This record gives sequence, C-alpha cells and structure tokens, in this order.
Amino acid sequence: MKRSEFWEKEKAARDRAKAEKAEGDGIYWPIFNLDIKNPSAKQDFEHLPPEQLADDILQKELRIAEIMREIKELLGRKP
Repeated sequence: MKRSEFWEKEKAARDRAKAEKAEGDGIYWPIFNLDIKNPSAKQDFEHLPPEQLADDILQKELRIAEIMREIKELLGRKP
C-alpha cells in the first residue's frame, strides 16, 4: 500500500468517525440534556419571601416535634 493510499483511507475513516459521532450526539444530547428546567417542579425556596420561609420552617419543626412526642408516647407504652 502506498503512503498516499494510506493517508486517504485514514482521512476517510476519520471523516466517517466524525459523521457517526455527530449523528450519535444528535440523538443523545436532546434526550439527556440536564440543562432544561423541570416545568412541573415546585417553586424554589430562594424565590420565597424571608417571612414565608421562616413560617414554613417553623411549621415543619412544630410538626416534627409533634411526631417525636407521639413516638415517645408509643415507646413508653409496654404491650
């Protein structure tokens, strides 16, 4: 095989590989693009007013304390 034939085959193989990669990327990236936001996601906390954030946190902490009291009562009972 002559050197020029080798380089021609090498260039053809590289061009074919580039075309196949571009075709694969065209299929893969639109499916797995993680930069797109979830349209059904809940509103982020960072966009809520500070007063509402504090109220939400307090309500959750109170609910946790209530559940912990119930658990302690259940653990205190002996069958």
